[in-house]
Amino acid sequence: MENLKYFKTMAQSLSNTEVLSWKNNGGSIIGLLCSSIPEEIIHAAGLLPMRVRVPGLQNTKNADAHLHRINCSYSRSVLEALLTGQLDFLDGLVTANTCDHHFRLVSEIEDKSTLKFFHYFRIHHTLGPGGKEWLLQEMKKLDRHIEEVFGTSISKDQLRETITVYNHTRLLMNRLNDLRKKDPPLLTGSEYMNIALTGMSIPREIFNQKLEALLPELEKRDLPKHHLPRLLVIGGACDSPDFIDFIESRGATVVADGLCFGQRHYRGLIDERSEDPLEAIADRYLSRFPCPAMIDGLELSHDILKTLIDGSKVQGIVYARLKFCDHFAGGRKLLADRLRQDQSVPVIDFEREYNTTKSGQLSTRLQAFLEML
Repeated sequence: MENLKYFKTMAQSLSNTEVLSWKNNGGSIIGLLCSSIPEEIIHAAGLLPMRVRVPGLQNTKNADAHLHRINCSYSRSVLEALLTGQLDFLDGLVTANTCDHHFRLVSEIEDKSTLKFFHYFRIHHTLGPGGKEWLLQEMKKLDRHIEEVFGTSISKDQLRETITVYNHTRLLMNRLNDLRKKDPPLLTGSEYMNIALTGMSIPREIFNQKLEALLPELEKRDLPKHHLPRLLVIGGACDSPDFIDFIESRGATVVADGLCFGQRHYRGLIDERSEDPLEAIADRYLSRFPCPAMIDGLELSHDILKTLIDGSKVQGIVYARLKFCDHFAGGRKLLADRLRQDQSVPVIDFEREYNTTKSGQLSTRLQAFLEML
């Protein structure tokens, strides 16, 4: 399918052809290090927000001289990319204190980056009224900093236009996820991830056009029936289509996810009728699939996870967390306990490195898990 090849190509590199075209036409690009950073503000300013990934990185030998190896491999990979010039095409970075590893990365980037724009976005860690007020204040600081550095202004009308664009994306992604609920699913887990990653890596308006063209083709797909176990993959910095393909190659199909580079990024609409668009954006970020960094997010995580399990007929969960990631390690334990209380689906825990695509040990454990299902 020719349209699917486009998404695979765009997802393979951060500096893809769409990004280079944006840059050559005088556009500025801002990298984001966490899906909890409201990218709508950056888009409304006429800038291109992009989730920072480091696809294909082989080692972190330069970053390891600055960040100890007990820091997660995603943090070290981002620093490696910065030190080796792979992020030089960016005009700025927005960092966050999502966790201690990110907090250490913030100081290294601030010290070593020569980018035009650097902003430290202090993430809220609760979902209540206090968390909302904190988030709104941080959004306003980001707004002011962008206006100061790039000499632009962000009006309510611009925010409303951005909300319309982003809601359209999320509705299209909902439609795409509905295709994964079919029996059999009308796209593989790795195909879905290539599409999801593309949406974080090119101008949003182009992504919407490309996805609108692809969906009718996928909806007409006629695939043979199979009886492979239906899995949900959940975790943090898991942005490797090859890793998802590795899981599916063992005799399973990935039909849903709770990934920062998946449904955590796309799930949830923004109220387009709100008088205050900034507050509407904040409400969406507080009601989406919460990161385990949110100390009171367990109940919401559980409820959303149950909706995904029931809607996609999930039979097993692969919890793919990065080594040394305390947030996702704790989140895995709490969610697994809740699912046991529900007498719901079993969970297998994978501890992996950021650039892990396959492993003999993971393969053995996964095959045993699938046989149990």
